[in-house]
Amino acid sequence: ALVGIDLRFEQHCEGQTPALHGTIHWAADDPTVPPGPVNPIPDGLWAPTAGSTPATGNFVYLQSDAGDYIGQGQTYTYTPPGTTISVSAPSRVLSVSVGDWSGTFETMNSIPDLEVGYYGDLLRYPFNNPTKGGLSWYGQGRGCNTLTGWFAIDSVTYQNGVLTGIDMRFEQHCEGGTAALHGAIRWSQ
Repeated sequence: ALVGIDLRFEQHCEGQTPALHGTIHWAADDPTVPPGPVNPIPDGLWAPTAGSTPATGNFVYLQSDAGDYIGQGQTYTYTPPGTTISVSAPSRVLSVSVGDWSGTFETMNSIPDLEVGYYGDLLRYPFNNPTKGGLSWYGQGRGCNTLTGWFAIDSVTYQNGVLTGIDMRFEQHCEGGTAALHGAIRWSQ
């Protein structure tokens, strides 16, 4: 059985001269465990302004900055019964669909289920670092090739291992831009 490795590599894409170089160091006896989400959630993160979301019930709220490619600078609010909000959470991945929008949020691979807390320094799912988690919100024919962002789970409930409720917020920036798409999701069965 492999107990350790140190290696270096070089990769050239599409026959081009520029190279990606990397090093890997791994030891089976390393006790380091990847961190979980930050809890309590840091102050100062984006949240919908008071009164902009329904006081009760399920909703998906999207607020897009001017210049944001995904939301096109618009604000959207979706609520049942006019719109169906579909949620599934097998293991540590949450999928949300509403209208012609979809989102995926993945926790770090060190935890088995969604937990309350802040998940930061994220890249586009599924091309993210599984140790940190990832996210991606897309729709209306638009998606990011690359993105950075975060999500924060303010509350989450499970019953018999099945997700029964979630209240969360997120922020994503496409293609290294400063304009953001913000979202808030509240759902319960």
